[in-house]
Amino acid sequence: MRDDFAEQVKRTLAARVGNLCSNPDCQALTSGPQDDPTKVLNVGVAAHISAASVGGPRYNPSLTPEQRCHINNGIWLCQNCAKLIDDDLLQFTEELLRAWKTVAEYRARNAIGKTSSPSPESESQRKRRAILEWKDKTVTLSVMNTGNAVRVSGPRMGSSTVNVLDCTEYVVKVGSAPGTSNGFCKSIPLDNITIGHDDQNNRLELQERYS
Repeated sequence: MRDDFAEQVKRTLAARVGNLCSNPDCQALTSGPQDDPTKVLNVGVAAHISAASVGGPRYNPSLTPEQRCHINNGIWLCQNCAKLIDDDLLQFTEELLRAWKTVAEYRARNAIGKTSSPSPESESQRKRRAILEWKDKTVTLSVMNTGNAVRVSGPRMGSSTVNVLDCTEYVVKVGSAPGTSNGFCKSIPLDNITIGHDDQNNRLELQERYS
């Protein structure tokens, strides 16, 4: 006979960690909306730290049935981690799971009422922000050699003056100033761009790598 958790215990375990998996290397969100606006999805599990029945993972014969189904013997995990801890008993000991639970509840308590930290700015986002400050302004576009070509003609193949027309997180669009007769437009992947500064002319330098 299994000593299962009551539904209220399961809900409380989930709420005490913000509905996140208590495994510190996972922390997956375990609930969210279904297409049906009256229902939710749940991939969380109220797992027993010490097994609910004889022969189960980390079974402790000294516990009473009431202790086995008490909230103190439970930990909230996603389904993947719940299976993981029961498949490797040498690694996932009772002491480790209790440490996970303590840390997860501490983390959730300290996050209550606080906005989440902003995601770190990616390299593409950093480049886009720097380039957009020069939109509709003149910059230096330098074509840079890479690899063996450097030995032949040096690191820089040449430079030109262009206007920044636009920039996304993927490409920068440069060309002639609007309204010029010999207009041209070129889109360069941001992965191929290194940002520098043209000190002599006091303007941004876009270094396009060329191999």
